[in-house]
Amino acid sequence: MLSALYTIIIYPLYQIIELSYRIFFEICENEGIAVIGVSVAVTLLCFPLYAVAESWQQVERDTQKRLRPGIDRIKATFRGDEQYMILNAFYKENHYHPMYALRSSFGLLIQIPFFMAAYSFLSHNGDLLGRSFLFIKDMGKPDAFLSIGGFPINILPVAMTLINVFAGAIYTKGFAVKEKIQIYGMALIFLIILYNSPSGLVLYWTMNNVFSLIKNIFYKLKNPLKVFWILMTACLSLASIAAFPKMGAFHSFPIVLVALLTGFFPLIMRFINFMLDTCFSELLESPQKRNLLFFVSTASLFLLTGIVIPTMLMASSTASDFAYIDGYTTPLYFIYNCALQSFGLFFVWTAAIYFLFGKRVKAFLSVLFFTGLVLALVNAFVFPGNYGIISADLIFIEYRSFKPSAALFCVSSATTLAVLLAVVLLFKKRLSKAVSSMNAIFLISLVAVGFLNGAKVQHAFLTTAKPEASLSDIQPVIKLSKTNKNVLVFMLDRAPGFYVQDIFAQNPDIADDYTGFTFYPNTISLGSWTIQGAPGLYGGYEYGPWEMNQKRELPMQEKHNQAISLLSVMFEREGFESYVIDPPYPNYDSEPVFEIFEGHEHIHPKICTGKYTDIWYRQNGMEKLPVKSRRIKRNLIWFSLFRISPPIFRSAIHYEDWWSSPKEKKSMIDFIDRYSVLDYLPLLTETDSDAPCFVYWDNETTHDSAFVEPPDFRPIEGEVDKSLILNKEFINSACYFSHNASLRRIAEFIRYLKENGVYDNTRIIISSDHGLNERTSKITRTGNIEKNIEWFNPSLLVKDFGDDWKGLKINDTLMSNADVPALAIEGLLQDDKNPYTGNEIKILSPEEKQEKLIVSFSKANAVRSNRNNGFIIQDTDWYTVRDSIFTTANWTRLKVKDDKILE
Repeated sequence: MLSALYTIIIYPLYQIIELSYRIFFEICENEGIAVIGVSVAVTLLCFPLYAVAESWQQVERDTQKRLRPGIDRIKATFRGDEQYMILNAFYKENHYHPMYALRSSFGLLIQIPFFMAAYSFLSHNGDLLGRSFLFIKDMGKPDAFLSIGGFPINILPVAMTLINVFAGAIYTKGFAVKEKIQIYGMALIFLIILYNSPSGLVLYWTMNNVFSLIKNIFYKLKNPLKVFWILMTACLSLASIAAFPKMGAFHSFPIVLVALLTGFFPLIMRFINFMLDTCFSELLESPQKRNLLFFVSTASLFLLTGIVIPTMLMASSTASDFAYIDGYTTPLYFIYNCALQSFGLFFVWTAAIYFLFGKRVKAFLSVLFFTGLVLALVNAFVFPGNYGIISADLIFIEYRSFKPSAALFCVSSATTLAVLLAVVLLFKKRLSKAVSSMNAIFLISLVAVGFLNGAKVQHAFLTTAKPEASLSDIQPVIKLSKTNKNVLVFMLDRAPGFYVQDIFAQNPDIADDYTGFTFYPNTISLGSWTIQGAPGLYGGYEYGPWEMNQKRELPMQEKHNQAISLLSVMFEREGFESYVIDPPYPNYDSEPVFEIFEGHEHIHPKICTGKYTDIWYRQNGMEKLPVKSRRIKRNLIWFSLFRISPPIFRSAIHYEDWWSSPKEKKSMIDFIDRYSVLDYLPLLTETDSDAPCFVYWDNETTHDSAFVEPPDFRPIEGEVDKSLILNKEFINSACYFSHNASLRRIAEFIRYLKENGVYDNTRIIISSDHGLNERTSKITRTGNIEKNIEWFNPSLLVKDFGDDWKGLKINDTLMSNADVPALAIEGLLQDDKNPYTGNEIKILSPEEKQEKLIVSFSKANAVRSNRNNGFIIQDTDWYTVRDSIFTTANWTRLKVKDDKILE
């Protein structure tokens, strides 16, 4: 019961707070400012409610003041039951009830659900862990700013309380002692509750108190709502200006639209009042009609978004997609959860707001929700869109862009305008019975469709057998040869080179496994993010950020596809069987789409990530966290909102997986999705191929990292023993632990290769797309912005055919991960030319390398971070380097203008 109430009342606010956090984080890229942004957003959203609460409280104060003399006389004259009866008669005579006294607490009651939602989000927000802000060292923990006698003192909760008391003193000036005690008592309660809470949460509540202080000052002004409108317009305008270049036109469009509507709010209100008086007067005259219209419309929206669209999605999916997920057997559970969220969003909260206001606002809201319902039905069923396959956790597998075509935009806009005109005409002609009939038809139809689809989903589930996976279900995905050459390239995403020697010192036993390997510590990546670093790793220097920006005639998608397919195509035409496992962003999609390999009979793209997770958990006796089910429960309501929105808004609604917080999406499950692939490498490999073999295997164990138990670095339940780490500098780096795990699992795979006679005839390269922001040496970028050079230090380990020395050889030659393609094909292929450009792929001389090592410092970290067929990179973001990359004096910022290097 409590869980259902939380989902109905609190979770919609949780989603609003998470959305606010993500928007501010996208704009400012700072967790502390994002927390303050949440406080700003909540304050602005609640301001109209506070205004209503303040008016109610003032009514209560005036009423109490007016009735106080009479109440005092009655209490002085009468006692017991007689006093009670006379007081009741006195209240009735003055049209008052003692329950009305609760109106004075309404301002406080508004804050409670928002506080609970903020507490739930910020207390468990992984984004804040380890992040500093101003004097706060770690926003995921109490601030512990002072220490007295070895005991930490949290200063932020104290500051929060002092601000709260000061705001209360201003607000309650001239009020009764009872109201002052209530305010100061709540300040003390929040101090006790939040004293040991994460400082990110306390920062949020402190800023709430600051804004409450400002709000109290507003109420002392002659026209607080006008001041509020001016500030709101200014804030939204600034947010629009900041969001547009950061998020792009289609993602920031709703923010810009809200800013425009806010700026013209007085004119809009005049127009609304005119329409209410001329076209919708029938709703002003009849409470029954407007209440009926409002509640039937909101009920229909609840049914559409909470039941009909989710059941339609599940009914169109395979029966097993939503069945037997994380202990939830029937898919109907997820529909039930989505229905609760939708009920809270479209019925409970809207009704609560509806009853706060007078008849004019109620009439407007009833028309607004009826019109919204008609448009939602049109968008959901007339303009559903074709966006390809969607996964069970509501991720579009073939997502490219939700940008509508010009024709779709025009048609949908014309339809929207026609609906608006039709609604106005219906009410102007006073055809309320026709509107009621339409509403009734919508409601009955949605109930019927939801029931039929729900029955279809349940029937499909009942015919689906519960999956029981075991080790015997793991089938090989690559075939190596004992008699021909094999080339095996591993990309370990975000595996920094500066960890490698420490890892081998931590794990001396694996030195005997890595026989014949050379480690290149002085290796650089051409970009510090996968989308910039991986193309060079797969395709060479022609696909570094600088070179890709020189070829503006080609779409970024095409250039990226060339890079990740280049080696497999080159090896295939020389008679090799090529395997491409889990490549990064094929076709510029978050989930692999392998149409780029169509027509290549001897190239075998595979998806392994996440396929063996359940087997691994079962084999290792660990409990699987319900991450997938949490994602479905979170994303299903977003999918419904996506379907009912106009096509032009859909890109913004979906923005990077439904606006979820980045670290909110990560967990031990994500780590095991990747780690289990490395753990099962021997089971995924056969050694009986007659043909030579090329394998490019991307694995993200080092990226979606987790703390694993030394000395074998395997996942366990509970806390790991970090005391076994030799280099204490890396003791709190999950990536370091995961990197240890990755190289140990590959060491076990190497043993398998040796045991099966395919090691000496196999060339093995282990590299990464970029490094990690770990240490402190920095290069000045522009102004006060700095970036650690370790971001650009990927791993690079190479073992050639027949190499068999023990332990790592260290080679300090300046290398790049863009050298990997040349290292992979060296001495093997008769045709060493890029099949897409005709340029030769070769080992570069030091002089040639100096010209090619052009490094991007830009944060183009997503597939949409490009414009005009190139990465969005400022002219001041280009660097070159010579000799040792760890010497800052060897780095030079290039003078660039319009993709040209200036002398």
